[in-house]
Amino acid sequence: MKEPPSPCCCRSLPDLAAVPMGGDGLDERVFGTVKNVIDHGGDAWWLHLSQCRTCGQHWMIAQEERIFDEHFLRRLTDDEANHISINAEWPSEFLSYERVLKTGHALGIRPCIFLERLSPSLVWTAEDLRKERPDISVEEVALLLGVTVKQATRLLKAA
Repeated sequence: MKEPPSPCCCRSLPDLAAVPMGGDGLDERVFGTVKNVIDHGGDAWWLHLSQCRTCGQHWMIAQEERIFDEHFLRRLTDDEANHISINAEWPSEFLSYERVLKTGHALGIRPCIFLERLSPSLVWTAEDLRKERPDISVEEVALLLGVTVKQATRLLKAA
């Protein structure tokens, strides 16, 4: 006999939520019922449209695994989900990696601490930030990555 699906966590999550990767098991509970529907793809490899199999709630999810190790979820209306699935029109919040990182900071999430000063995750992210916005300052990169200005300068040179 097949077990009934576990109750979903959707009602308990705020409209803009951070779900840590690993840790207390919240990610396992959330993603036990929330499944990927559409990947944005292309330059926004981190962005997905998902839906809860239990309650039907749609979520736009930014999978941020480089700096915060968090999933950022934004609750969507049915109309917003339809715009994504039918017209490939995504809400703007997570369309750039800079916006994803700013979301983490706005939610009060602390960036991970890297023991390796030129960690590939830091270098790739600094490079992606510069590609998205060539005029981004070293100070802005440092703030987004949670590193010093001196380290951000090194990361941009390595990129």
